[in-house]
Amino acid sequence: MTTKAKGKAPERAAHPHAAELAKAVKLVDSGKHAEAIKPLEALAAECAHDPAFRRVVEAYLSVARSKAHPAKTAALTPEDEAQSLLNHRDHAGALKVLDKAIKAHPKRGLLHYLAATAHAQAGQAEAAAGCLKQAMALDPSTLFLFRLEPDFTELRKSSLFAFTEND
Repeated sequence: MTTKAKGKAPERAAHPHAAELAKAVKLVDSGKHAEAIKPLEALAAECAHDPAFRRVVEAYLSVARSKAHPAKTAALTPEDEAQSLLNHRDHAGALKVLDKAIKAHPKRGLLHYLAATAHAQAGQAEAAAGCLKQAMALDPSTLFLFRLEPDFTELRKSSLFAFTEND
């Protein structure tokens, strides 16, 4: 009988487009919204086969477009607004947006996933695990977002997140 070695889980390979996304995110975060649109559009097209990664790219693209062309763009969706707040480490602001949005749209898995991320940023492991369970029940693809999200790095080690190891 073969047993798995105990200890640290193997590192996951970086997404093939992670470096390109990082460059585009840097442009968005530095206020160069118009400059970020073209590389984000290219990434969205290249990642059509990867819905989890594409969703992240589209969130940044939506923010870049809304900031670059405020008159041409409708208001940000709650998901995009929360993502932007989380990117600026404002978990309290993100939770305010998400609490309201979840009350209005309780069946949107991404909203629950973003709430889990906000709780993770705040170091609230139990709340993060509860929100992540709800997100995965509504949208199983949020498991892949969880696995890619650096805000969960420390919390992944907790037994509260053992449910994420069952594919």
